[in-house]
Amino acid sequence: MKYDFLIAASLTDGFCGQIAFFRLCLNALGGEYAKSRLVAVFGDPETEELPERWKPYFEGIEVAWAYSASGDPVAEGYAAQHLKRFELIRPDCDLAFLCDADVAPIRPFREMALDLMARSALGGVIAHFHFPLEGRKLKDRLPDVDWPRIAQEILGHDIKRPYRYTLTPLHTPPQAPFYINYGVLAGPPKSLGAFCRAAADIREALHACVGPWWGPQVEVPLAADRAGLETRALPMRYNFPNDPRADTLYPDDLEEIVFLHYLRQNLFRRDRIFASRDEFDRFMGLALTGSNAVFQAHVRAVTAGHYPFERDATDIRTLKR
Repeated sequence: MKYDFLIAASLTDGFCGQIAFFRLCLNALGGEYAKSRLVAVFGDPETEELPERWKPYFEGIEVAWAYSASGDPVAEGYAAQHLKRFELIRPDCDLAFLCDADVAPIRPFREMALDLMARSALGGVIAHFHFPLEGRKLKDRLPDVDWPRIAQEILGHDIKRPYRYTLTPLHTPPQAPFYINYGVLAGPPKSLGAFCRAAADIREALHACVGPWWGPQVEVPLAADRAGLETRALPMRYNFPNDPRADTLYPDDLEEIVFLHYLRQNLFRRDRIFASRDEFDRFMGLALTGSNAVFQAHVRAVTAGHYPFERDATDIRTLKR
């Protein structure tokens, strides 16, 4: 099996550390996972040079560059880096993953990969909550109003909404289409290519409707529908957030996490853990529970509890496996 992982990022110590750790996680899984291709797509208008301190830890990581039209990747929601990823997918890989940098692969996923390949389907975990439209308060999320209106405006027809937002109470009725948390989107190259082309067709109109920040995520179900693609809503274990609500709602998935998305920052800063030894040691010394404890235990298992990104603290040969 040939896997491609593509991550959009900015050229900071935080992102570099997260991506280098992603590589260590794949190596730790061994076999076909250790042989996976990992691509970091950076947006930085001033340089196309990886900082010297990170070069030893980017062996086994391809680096590409993409720039937004304004030169400000944050203002445009990392759009240039995000879109560049589709161009870089190998046409002969079996399955490609578009991932956030703050995702850690923890367990093998071959069964899921084979299912998506057999169906030529896109797969991802349904988003935690409905998106807030500009000008509304966070509490004023109206999926039963927004989705039919947006779908009619962009596609000319309504779309099915068979899914419950994943961090809403279990008794909440289905309100979402294949609206995923974009921390992990997986699919065969041809399906992702068809998706990308369909997304390009609707992007301008959709961004005018919902804005450029939420646009890339909102376009997922719309572009998949326009391209006629099959989609698979994956169990929470395939993009499990370090969130106590997820721990409570999905206890079985908590025990079998495949991709852990350490996006919550109430206990630690995700962008600092792998950026320096001091922050790494502080994180490792925290008393954590639930999915946070799972993440901490995985970091300890992969790194032996030592900060891995200093020349005197790691065996660089582990990055070459």
